[in-house]
Amino acid sequence: MLPDPWLWLFQANDTAYPSGAYAHSFGLEELVETGVVQKPADLENFLNTQILPALLTFEIPFFVRAHAAAVAGNLSELLELDAELDAWRIPAELRDASRRIGSQRLDLLAQLDPAELVSRYRELSPRSHHLVVAALELSGVPVGQAARAFAFQSIAGLTAASMKLMRIGQTSCQQILRRTLVALGEKIDDSLSRPVDGWFNPLLEIASLRHARAHSRLFIS
Repeated sequence: MLPDPWLWLFQANDTAYPSGAYAHSFGLEELVETGVVQKPADLENFLNTQILPALLTFEIPFFVRAHAAAVAGNLSELLELDAELDAWRIPAELRDASRRIGSQRLDLLAQLDPAELVSRYRELSPRSHHLVVAALELSGVPVGQAARAFAFQSIAGLTAASMKLMRIGQTSCQQILRRTLVALGEKIDDSLSRPVDGWFNPLLEIASLRHARAHSRLFIS
C-alpha cells in the first residue's frame, strides 16, 4: 500500500481502476427491460428504496466486520465471512458477479501490494467476494472512510450502468448520484455500529434470476 493510505483510497476508487464492475448491472438491466426503471425518477427511487436500505442494514455492517478482520490480520475470519456471503446472496448471478469483481480486484491488489496477508488470502480464496476484497484492500484506511468508499463503488456502478441502459444524460445521472450520496451520508454512521441484518430484496433478486435467462443482454449480470 502507498505510504499515504488516502492516496491509495483514491486510486482504488478511481473509475480507471480495472475492477471489471463496468460489465455488470447487478439486475438493473432486467429492471429496465421490464419497465420498472424507465426514467431518471425511477432510477433515483430504485436507489433509495432498494440499494440504500441494503447497504445500510446489511452490506456496510458486514463490511465493518470484514474490515476489522483485515486490520487484525485474521485470515480465518476473512475466509469465513467470504463463505457466509454465499448464503446471503441468493441468486447465483449476483454471487458470480460479486466473485468476478472481487477476484479481479484481488489479483490486482496482489500485484500492487504483495503483502503477506494479501498473498495468503489470495492463495486460499482466489475467487473472493468483492465486499471482502474491498475491506482487505482498504484496511489501511479508517473503517468509516473505507465503508463510504465501498458504498460509493456500489452506487456509482449502478448509475454508470444506467447511462448504457436508458435515456439519461451524465448531468442528470450525477445529480441523482449526488442526492443518493447525501441520503447515504445522513445515515451511514449508524450503520457502522449496527449488527448485520439481512435485507430481503425480492425485486432485485428476481430481476437477476430473470436476467440470467434473457435471450439477449448487454451486461453479464
